[in-house]
Amino acid sequence: MRKHSVLIDLDRLKDLNTGLGQFALQFGTAISLLDESRLNFTFLVPESYNGSFGSRVQYENISLKRRYFPSLCRSYDLWHSIHQDSAFSPSNSLTPLLLTIHDLNFLFEKDPGKAVQRMKRLQSRVDRANIISVISEFTRDSVIKHLNLLNKKLVVIHNGVEVREFVSPPRPQYVPNGELLFSIGVVQEKKNQKTLVEMLKHLPEKFSLIIAGNKNSIYAEELKKMIRAANLEHRIVLPGTITDEEKYWCLTHCRALLFPSKFEGFGIPPIEAMRLGKPVFASTLSSIPEVCGEHAFYWKQFEPDYMATRLIDGLKHYDSESLRAERAIDHSLQYSWGNNVKNYVQIYKHLLGL
Repeated sequence: MRKHSVLIDLDRLKDLNTGLGQFALQFGTAISLLDESRLNFTFLVPESYNGSFGSRVQYENISLKRRYFPSLCRSYDLWHSIHQDSAFSPSNSLTPLLLTIHDLNFLFEKDPGKAVQRMKRLQSRVDRANIISVISEFTRDSVIKHLNLLNKKLVVIHNGVEVREFVSPPRPQYVPNGELLFSIGVVQEKKNQKTLVEMLKHLPEKFSLIIAGNKNSIYAEELKKMIRAANLEHRIVLPGTITDEEKYWCLTHCRALLFPSKFEGFGIPPIEAMRLGKPVFASTLSSIPEVCGEHAFYWKQFEPDYMATRLIDGLKHYDSESLRAERAIDHSLQYSWGNNVKNYVQIYKHLLGL
């Protein structure tokens, strides 16, 4: 019985400390654990990742040849682009293509002219694809609104969420004293971290805050200035990108996870916190209510005093309701990579006629 070859584009492994980088890592790991009698998987990866997912899968390296001269490269029975901005495409124009779209946040973040050009590029990829998958109902609605799907099948497959655990991880040196509030995500305007600085002014002195994530941005510099101007350097720390071990320590020792983001295709940190039984405070924007359901406390607006009051009241309510943590943990478990890849494999087989 012939096995069908499936190429999975994991080029974003080159940016591991990003959402797409982590998606590529976790998706590749989950696929590599499968034992599919009809499918042979090949991962398109940076050269440094050759062999990283074991011997059950094969590897092809990202290269200028693969990017600019795909017709000269090896062909496959099926191609899966796991994000919408990949620079790589199948060798054969007839090869079935599954395209995964994570979000259209760039429509709200980019200069309008740049957004138009990016939409044109994305539309061309949608035109080429046989099936489109998205990571949330919110992204599905955005795709339907802004792109011409040409009656193509559109499937919602939620992300998996994996919390890497560590035995007795050490306390990071940068952790401030006090009851710890934790927020993680690239420090950019869309993540809305400035609201947390303003909120902390209205919280008791016992509370401290870590805002973790890449801080190479103008927004991050503005955030630092806000913290200095408010004389909150002893209570708010921006450590930058942190390790999985440090993240695990912060998640297991924090009083709550704070997630005031404006734009999320999915939003992983709230589910990570729920997995560990921690209360989550989040915005009501984009996909966040869809993913978190009734298991988060929501900020319906960002007035600092309101946010602080909502946080204090929410913590009291969380502490008084003994089953709330258990229900949040159960909710988080539906977002597994096993479920995620199972759904994708069903699409692969559909496209291959298996």
